[in-house]
Amino acid sequence: MPRLTFAFALLVVLHGGCVMAAEPHPSSAAPTASVPSPSVETSPSVAPTPDPSVQAGVPSERGLFVGSWSSDPATPPINELHVWVLHIETADGEPIAGALVTVDGDMPAHGHGMPTQPEVTADLGGGDYRVEGMEFQMGGYWVIDVTITANDETDTIHFGLELPE
Repeated sequence: MPRLTFAFALLVVLHGGCVMAAEPHPSSAAPTASVPSPSVETSPSVAPTPDPSVQAGVPSERGLFVGSWSSDPATPPINELHVWVLHIETADGEPIAGALVTVDGDMPAHGHGMPTQPEVTADLGGGDYRVEGMEFQMGGYWVIDVTITANDETDTIHFGLELPE
């Protein structure tokens, strides 16, 4: 019987996932103060998945900036360091110069990031920034996050990228 109870408990936990908190069995828990449960949203706010075919004119989350990217080579290679150039403008189309720009990427379906830590190595002027250290260890769908701080404002552009497998 204990094996069946454990299997049922495991099934309940797996089915509930992270949405449901497990309640202690009344006979095994000491009395505790009542703590209100956090409310659970019925329709969580999830950011849209960036379209992998859009490389230019991508707005930032809060609409402060618009960005584009290009790669050398044009199609980012697998397992090779390469360089990107980011172009960043205001929502009104004015190039952003002198911004603090950071770049990071992840592969949502696989739960891992890039094997490198890309860095902006030059402000090329006219809203263009050179990013070195770009590398992808496998093909598939990637999200590249570009965080920009300029004029005392910070916002993030999310670029989708589909690399051949």
